[in-house]
Amino acid sequence: MNAAAVGLQRSALALAMVISATLTPVVAKAGAFVFAGEANGLDVITHPFGYSGVGGTVYVEVCIDSAAADARAMVQPILNIVKEINFFEASSPNLLFGADNDVPADAVDFESLTLHELGHCIGLAHPNLATESNLPADQRDFTKTTVGADTAYALDSGADGLKGSADDQRGDDVNLHWFEAGVNNPFQTPVNAPGAGTYTRDLTQLPAGDLFVANADRTVGNSLGYPNTEAVMQQGQFFDEDQRRLTADDIATLQLGMAGVDETPGTADDYDIRMIYGGQRTSRGNCEIMIQSSTSGFGVCFIGGAFIGGTKHVQLINPVYEYNSEINFYFNQLARLGCSVGDDALAFAAIVHADTQFHEACMQVDYRNGYEVAASGEVTVVAPAVSFGPDVAISGTLRVISATP
Repeated sequence: MNAAAVGLQRSALALAMVISATLTPVVAKAGAFVFAGEANGLDVITHPFGYSGVGGTVYVEVCIDSAAADARAMVQPILNIVKEINFFEASSPNLLFGADNDVPADAVDFESLTLHELGHCIGLAHPNLATESNLPADQRDFTKTTVGADTAYALDSGADGLKGSADDQRGDDVNLHWFEAGVNNPFQTPVNAPGAGTYTRDLTQLPAGDLFVANADRTVGNSLGYPNTEAVMQQGQFFDEDQRRLTADDIATLQLGMAGVDETPGTADDYDIRMIYGGQRTSRGNCEIMIQSSTSGFGVCFIGGAFIGGTKHVQLINPVYEYNSEINFYFNQLARLGCSVGDDALAFAAIVHADTQFHEACMQVDYRNGYEVAASGEVTVVAPAVSFGPDVAISGTLRVISATP
């Protein structure tokens, strides 16, 4: 890697609380899902806060604690991340260094870190063993597993010497990384829509000659013809590194979750994720994810969870993302431009916005019955068309910008 490693790497996802008494607190395990493991179930699939097993659009509103140290500086990076997740397109390469990015040589890119952590906050986990394994740093890039019956990780990188590749020999370690059956290439866009029967953890479904599941580590990517590409959810961030785009592995794992509790794409319980920036807040209100600053660690998403539709699917509860404001972060102020299908339209009804809101859509935004901007509210909407139904009350400020994002 041609950038100096940050002393405190991306910290492992940690649990702040667990709503369901039947869930055991764990340290998080893309490719894999949060809560998956021996304690809660190896096949656990985790869904964003707001998905209860009913199909449709799951709106994930991301809000900034107004008391956060860098509340104003982080607005543009958050807007960019919201758009990146809504774009839902895989990029390769997605790592930019030196003259190819705008990040100072001695700084950590806040947008890259936060894209990773918000991935945790909607259910994704590390595809590699990462810090939660308590292994030395040079052993953490092996594919995510449990320790197996012998209670110790087997870590043999095979003939190619690459940790996390298809020839690793892992003994009785139990795989937690989902992959497309018969393919085992996390950098490749899936041939089939991820779901039951197409994605699996079963090692017997590996291609002939493969010994273990490959994960989307950058060194593995280089060996497979995907230079400077690494899953956003792979743990580890470096100075002077721009990683602001999702990869095929990140998206495929989200798609597996979006197939719903029946794990079958194209059925009634499927959902889409539509992320919204909810502005600066003094309290959570209707926000699914809150962003706060701290003075310890690096970056972490604290979560709770509850089982839905049985014991294999978990809905996240009240995610809170904290970053260490004492680290030298770079806050990108360049706006991500363009539109995607996921940005087409927004609709708000039966809700009061009493804070700062930013609503952006490529086609239209509709404010319907029961929508209110309270006296303390300040809403900015950017869209080619904005409509207001009857019984919409605006006591505060609603600023309309007629434009395509």
